[in-house]
Amino acid sequence: MHRFYNIHGSPNSVNPSWWILLAVYTLLRLWLVADVELGKDEAVYWYWGQHLDASYALLPFAILKLAHAIAPHQEWFLRLPAILLGTLSTVLIYRLCRIQDLDERLSLWAAAAFALSHWTWHTSSYLHPDGFLVPCWLSALYMARQTETTPGLRPYILMGIAGGCAVLCKYSGAFLVGGLGLWILLTQPARNRWQLLAAFLLPAFIVASPLVYAQLSTAFYLPQTLSTLSRIEDLSDPFSRLFFFIVNPLFFVSPFLLYLLYRGLAQAIKGRDLQVLLPALCTVGAFLFFALTRGQIKGNWILPGFLSLWPLAFARPTKRWLLVCAVACGLLQSAVIGVGLKYPGLYSALSEQSGLDKTYLGLVSNEDKGREPSYSWSERLCEYSGWQQFTWDFEEMLRRKNIYPFSPLISTQYSIPFTMAYYELTARAYYTIDDPRFRDLTDFSAAVGPSYPATALFAVRTGTVWPESLTTIYPRRTQVAELQREYPGCTAVAYQIFQVNR
Repeated sequence: MHRFYNIHGSPNSVNPSWWILLAVYTLLRLWLVADVELGKDEAVYWYWGQHLDASYALLPFAILKLAHAIAPHQEWFLRLPAILLGTLSTVLIYRLCRIQDLDERLSLWAAAAFALSHWTWHTSSYLHPDGFLVPCWLSALYMARQTETTPGLRPYILMGIAGGCAVLCKYSGAFLVGGLGLWILLTQPARNRWQLLAAFLLPAFIVASPLVYAQLSTAFYLPQTLSTLSRIEDLSDPFSRLFFFIVNPLFFVSPFLLYLLYRGLAQAIKGRDLQVLLPALCTVGAFLFFALTRGQIKGNWILPGFLSLWPLAFARPTKRWLLVCAVACGLLQSAVIGVGLKYPGLYSALSEQSGLDKTYLGLVSNEDKGREPSYSWSERLCEYSGWQQFTWDFEEMLRRKNIYPFSPLISTQYSIPFTMAYYELTARAYYTIDDPRFRDLTDFSAAVGPSYPATALFAVRTGTVWPESLTTIYPRRTQVAELQREYPGCTAVAYQIFQVNR
């Protein structure tokens, strides 16, 4: 039984002007990312798509591979599928609210708060698995509501297909699917409970089977290597980890929206709405366990679990000023960061004067500090700038020094090989070393050894510790250049280029 009482109008009634605003929203996001180079994570996703396997994010990477095949080396086109899916997600949020009997006005507020949050804006404007996970999961939630009014197995089958697609987007999709499975087990009549569960889980398993097979064949190697990701070293006691876990989503949504979502969670617990509650609890509970035991904390990991709570978050009587603040603060947060990524020089002076700039390092684990060498928030903004010219400077340096241009390039810092692979002028092999996450993608020892080439190139940010594993393979090294990655308004970053020999 629905617990919402503000039922007004047809569930499909939408003012045509909102469609115009939605189109403007889509075009604005496309304009903001059109001239921005690939960031390091985006370059990884692109490269992984070109060397496609099913071990991680198969669905997004396959779409990126197709986009690159249609329009090679066009960043705006590579990001276009995510942008369009972000717009679709906004429509799905609205439809989910309406099917749960939220009136049109509050449904539009909920959709606006979703669309203008930094989480939605960033993950559906730049390349990010969440941009693909969210529409798949919202489709599953919508079909779950359809089961209440549509007889037969069809909505359960469609729900399973959408849930399987969510798993193919990100590992955390499994927690979400598990939550819906528990909902079926605990709420459906005993006479057809198992039939409905099979109608849901079997399609989900079939769709996700490439990922399941890949993980079984590699003994779940990749998920285990991600145990250092977003681990915050300074948070050692459970209470500080719990507090930071609760407030960390503020990096991705405004405090007003986060309050509404937590209020929706409390309402779901009070009303025992298991269809809403169980996917949220399975996801939040899983990542709370990782936070308390490993110190791995990142707000966007748990936000997909809150999607089922979105209608509840806006269902209770809410002051208009709170709705306005939730939307306006999200818009401000998105605009500041979106404009900053397009024009990073706008914040350079402010960043240099702010003591908060260096706090970025506190959010990076010790293992990842050597793999992701950005030492401040301003450098994080500038990660999307200067790579094309840096790659061209690298190519010119090789030509000027008569170094064999097809020599393989190795680095401990994944931003270098993946972004250079995207902007290269000369086709060469690119490898990582001492980064187990890329063992089956670009790891030098796994891909080449023991038949190592006699000569290779090694690139690293200046001042980085030399990897002992490379010394074992190449005992001789010669620095051939120090190049800078520069962009107007960004502090230049220096990189050392070495030639290594056996």
